[in-house]
Amino acid sequence: MLVELETGLVALIKASALAPRLRMVDSLPDVDGPSLVGRFTTDAPAVYVALGSFPVANGMARPKFGVACVARNSRGQLAARHGDGVAIGLQEMLDAVMALLDQAAVSAGADRTVSFGVTSCDLVVSDELYQKGIYAGVVQIQTAAEIPLQFLDESSLADFKTFHADTDIDPHQSAAEHQKWLQEPPNYSSSAPDLSDTIILQE
Repeated sequence: MLVELETGLVALIKASALAPRLRMVDSLPDVDGPSLVGRFTTDAPAVYVALGSFPVANGMARPKFGVACVARNSRGQLAARHGDGVAIGLQEMLDAVMALLDQAAVSAGADRTVSFGVTSCDLVVSDELYQKGIYAGVVQIQTAAEIPLQFLDESSLADFKTFHADTDIDPHQSAAEHQKWLQEPPNYSSSAPDLSDTIILQE
């Protein structure tokens, strides 16, 4: 259910008239704060979809997603917010995303389609973003009706062939070096993790 909803929302935005005005439409990258700001700076104008917290009761759920709109314009803060006829502005993106996703129908798997409603629009207040010339807002959407919880269909999973695991050992590098390894992409310029295991299972 959740996978289908997230991928369906991304696909809906990619197929819309808004998509040609954007550099990136995707799920929100799973990176830390500084790396995420770097991604925003590189990818803007962009739209990202992220699953949010949502209520579940009596075997029913109402999934909620945040759709982050990110704008950047070298012509100044007004152009970044309003657009300038060349690059789309944040407020133009928010308008388009709200109109597109309010009452939008998306597949939830198992031959079930659900519609979404826009519940709020929140501006992101961040000095770190402003210093990079980035302006962002999040359109909050939630399914219009409750959806039954679904058990995992194991028959839909591919055969299990390879298991990968990273093994923790006593640290040989500083915490600062470890943080470099966690960046997106990883920074191995001055050090790199030196222990990993790949086990190939017998077929």
